[in-house]
Amino acid sequence: MLAILYLILCAVFGISLVTMCVPDTARFFTACSPSKSVVSKLPPVLFTAPAGIIVGLMLVPMVNYYSVYLLNLAFEGKDTARRASVLMTFAVFIILTGMNFTLRMKRARRNQVSSEKKETSSIPEYSSTLTNLIYYGISTIVLTGVASFLMFYTYRISGGTLYAGYSTFSDLAPHTAMVSSFSQGYNFPTQYMHYSGDGIQYHFFFYFLAGMLEYLGFSIDLAINIPSIIVMVAAMTLAGTLAVLFSRRRAAFILTPVLVFFRSSFNVFTQIGEYRGNGMTLKAAIEAVVKSNNWYGNTPFDDWGIWAINVYPNQRHLMLGVGAMLVLIILMTPFVRRMCISLIKAKEGKTGSYAGRWFKSFIGSREAWIFRKEDPLNPIGVTLLASLIAIAYPFFHGSALIGSLLVLMIMAVVSETRVAYIIVAAVSVVSSFIQTRLFAGSASNVVKLQHITGFVSEDKTPTGISNYIIAVTGLTLIVSACYVIYLLVRNILGSKPVYRELIYLSFLAPMIFAFNTQVSLEMLANHKFIQFSLILVDVFVAGALSEMFVPPSKVKEKLPKGWYIIVRAALIIAGAALIFPLTATGISEWCVYVNRNTMCVEVNTESNLVKWVEENTSPDDVFLTPQWSLNRFFLAGRPSYYAWPYYAWSAGHDTYTRETIYYWLIGGSQNNIDEFRRYCQERGIRYLIDDPEFFTFNYPEGTYYNREFFEQNLTPVAYFPEEATTIYQIY
Repeated sequence: MLAILYLILCAVFGISLVTMCVPDTARFFTACSPSKSVVSKLPPVLFTAPAGIIVGLMLVPMVNYYSVYLLNLAFEGKDTARRASVLMTFAVFIILTGMNFTLRMKRARRNQVSSEKKETSSIPEYSSTLTNLIYYGISTIVLTGVASFLMFYTYRISGGTLYAGYSTFSDLAPHTAMVSSFSQGYNFPTQYMHYSGDGIQYHFFFYFLAGMLEYLGFSIDLAINIPSIIVMVAAMTLAGTLAVLFSRRRAAFILTPVLVFFRSSFNVFTQIGEYRGNGMTLKAAIEAVVKSNNWYGNTPFDDWGIWAINVYPNQRHLMLGVGAMLVLIILMTPFVRRMCISLIKAKEGKTGSYAGRWFKSFIGSREAWIFRKEDPLNPIGVTLLASLIAIAYPFFHGSALIGSLLVLMIMAVVSETRVAYIIVAAVSVVSSFIQTRLFAGSASNVVKLQHITGFVSEDKTPTGISNYIIAVTGLTLIVSACYVIYLLVRNILGSKPVYRELIYLSFLAPMIFAFNTQVSLEMLANHKFIQFSLILVDVFVAGALSEMFVPPSKVKEKLPKGWYIIVRAALIIAGAALIFPLTATGISEWCVYVNRNTMCVEVNTESNLVKWVEENTSPDDVFLTPQWSLNRFFLAGRPSYYAWPYYAWSAGHDTYTRETIYYWLIGGSQNNIDEFRRYCQERGIRYLIDDPEFFTFNYPEGTYYNREFFEQNLTPVAYFPEEATTIYQIY
């Protein structure tokens, strides 16, 4: 099946590019970690495979999209341009993949006969033991199983019906329409399918990828679910890999996704306390939590599930953004560590003043700004890879790009090779500017920065904001901060680089940004920045727990055997005890997720209306429809003039003006058919779908759907008695 080959092409090309740009993964791991021993515990594939998959899933569809866009100008037949673009994409990336592997093999042969071989020999090799194979293999299988359950449980086709879970259908409605617009329709130039004719201000490239997968043979549920599963597994693998690099503990690899999937909060304890206060026994209160199908609201919008596991199957492209962010962080981590080592050496120097040596290392040296000569980490390749991600990033996930730049900005201050950060930032800004001009008209239509303090907390005072943060994050920030302080003291006393502590501070940048700046029309959208920080901070929480389960070897060396056993037992007990409050709210929210999504919105994928629209109308034709959200109509890949407005409003479109016009249109344009037709022709509104849902909508006073006007003035071109729906042609 071509869809599977398309995914394979993305993965193989991405992996070939990563291995070319980061040729020595063992050395790179050593440069990221406080100990060389981590190399023996961590297979290189845990970085190269997920990073390559993320990169491939970004670059291949982006090139594919723009090739269709350009070929559209050359071919009259729209499907001809799409078919030609697929062939061109396969050809280009097969050639590029071959070039990448060829360059990689040539470099490997050169290294075998160079003096660099002696240097590399001092780095341990990965120990491919049975224990490692079983541990990482089972962990990956479990991650894949969890991701598959999350995605298919709330979006699946069975017996000709698409089932979308109650907790996810709202976001999946516009995403479904976008996917269909690229597979069944022809959405070039691209517009928002629930709000035609105004470009698109939402990052849609992930859904173009899904649309191409459906076009190449997948059903729409597979087209959306398969890449969603892949990017979730890839992102969590990268997060676990980063946790192992920082903590040197294999346990951190699986603990990190556990902490992400089961978030920390005090919600469930407040909920049980509330039930107990109402006279329930503890057992009854716990049963009520387990059987609940509503998110518990302890802070504003909690009852929307904005922090729950529901977010990831709701926003399928979110984990792709997180994965790209983690790739960038891992790529830049060695440069932060090198700067910290340089500053330690400056302190130990014997010539000149300490201030002078510090200033030279931090600001005045070549290495502080420019690539090192003959650097085995291949910083030029690293910068190239990071820049390619930055080019594709804006319309895969704009918020994740902003979050990544915030993290990298803090890292750059305390890093070597700052030119790499400058290049990546410049490339991302230029790419964002060009693409927003193309899709949305201008960057100001997508990002509207303004200073607003407090996010959605009701109390905007420092105390109120602090209480809100603690309520939302539970023990995550507390445990991670304690662990970082512990690392700081230990590293200062041992004259070791404090780069992990500095990177931890950079991880908090998106959260700080969320509480001080509004990016879009909807302040609630800032919750993604907070989630980015919490996912990154979970890396340190996993490190803390893993060190409690497996204490540093120096502890064993310095303590008598009896005392060591007591200390280790105490740490294991404390670590095990911490896991419960860190994950309890997450467990309760999984229960809600399972219970709530036993109810589904059902969409008939075999609707005769959809078949008629696909076969008898052009992809350019706009439809005047009820204010539909997730409806079988959107499976045909055709745009609606004004569907459910919240999606378009939150994406930045002027829904207030269009709403007035929409009500004027469906009301019969004051019984003036000429004015009605004139306006519809100007906007490309060629058909009206007369559907029973026009009569069940709660309109403002004085507004109604004027069926009699349309029956008298328009020509019916299709009628579907089983759906009580008529399609009228307007002109």
